[in-house]
Amino acid sequence: MKITGIETVQTPRYSNLLWVRLLTDEGPVGLGETFRNPQAIVAYIHETCAPYLIGRDPGRINEHADNLLNWTSNRYIGYPTRSVEFRGNSAIDIALWDLKSKAAGLSLADMLGGPCRDSIPVYNTCAGQGYNWNSSSLSRLVSAGGESRADKSVPDDLEAQINRPGELAQSLLDEGITAMKVWPFDEAAYETRGQRISAERMKEALGRLESIRKAVGDKIDIMLEYHALWQMAPALNIARHVDAFDVFWHEDPLNMAQISDLAEYRAKAIAPVAGSEALGTAIWYRDALAANAIDYMHYDIAWIGGITEALRIAGLAHAHNRMMCPHDCTGPVTWIANLHMSMAFPTAMILESVRAYYLGFYRDLVTQLPVIKQGQAYPMTDPGLGTELSPALLADEDTIIRTTTARDL
Repeated sequence: MKITGIETVQTPRYSNLLWVRLLTDEGPVGLGETFRNPQAIVAYIHETCAPYLIGRDPGRINEHADNLLNWTSNRYIGYPTRSVEFRGNSAIDIALWDLKSKAAGLSLADMLGGPCRDSIPVYNTCAGQGYNWNSSSLSRLVSAGGESRADKSVPDDLEAQINRPGELAQSLLDEGITAMKVWPFDEAAYETRGQRISAERMKEALGRLESIRKAVGDKIDIMLEYHALWQMAPALNIARHVDAFDVFWHEDPLNMAQISDLAEYRAKAIAPVAGSEALGTAIWYRDALAANAIDYMHYDIAWIGGITEALRIAGLAHAHNRMMCPHDCTGPVTWIANLHMSMAFPTAMILESVRAYYLGFYRDLVTQLPVIKQGQAYPMTDPGLGTELSPALLADEDTIIRTTTARDL
């Protein structure tokens, strides 16, 4: 099998998302995905990745991962997860693994060694349908640009976490979901650039946590997301105040590049630390684990380098006796790839899922989604990822498909 072309697929309706399809001479198509800065990633894929990949065997994944990171173009070494190159490489790597699994007639989880469980618990990231849809959205506090297109039958968990957190917690428990992630301190961080939090803002945020505990008691775990917005002093102040609500973890509380600061924070905070979708490559985890800076390994498979890099992280999780909790508040292909990794590795603890997404717009984008039942995600068993881009999406006149083949080089 040889790669004969590379397609990038975008839609203005969900403009933060970018899909990659690897075309082959034998017919199977590999599907990958990444998120944010899509226009720049498209340019990188067609200008740099396509000339390297076209004509090559897609099964030589380790070779391609090394060459795309270290030896193509000007041997660019990007800033992990924040660079166009890392994100483009991630989408390509996921597509390569999809292809390899399809060629073998195996699900991706089987290709990775087979399942070690029959299902995995999910937690709900309390976003709304329009949250992160658009590349022009600058705030994590609103579902910018999505309200007018949202399916009104799908819960708006972002609005609920702000205005009705206790009711939100109960609705999740009613579906068997026993863990939820919220970010009640983000408003204060944006107001002060993470430098301080007023007593008024502290009381307001703590009131949301109190509402959850009053509504459901200790029946639900509360994960706190900080989006790496805080400086050390206010971050520790917040950590001290939330201890009363027995929070499950502190996720990305500081600038996650500052590992020594993160280690100090972890030593002083009571709840464990999760990180990091922002900088979670294997090299970062090596250093963070050596510094005793994190407890839960919260990488984003579409930003770190794909399945290949996630396998390296899984090895570190095993060696350091840590648990993996892969990140997704982005797209359906990333979510499904995370599910396959989580099914295959016993160090995976829980699967991040967004109810407003998998009950809503994910259904418009792909042909198959995981079954979520009583707070558990069940495996995808068809070859490869077990899903494809929706034919309706590909046929939509607004969908932007760019293809590079050997004729274009």
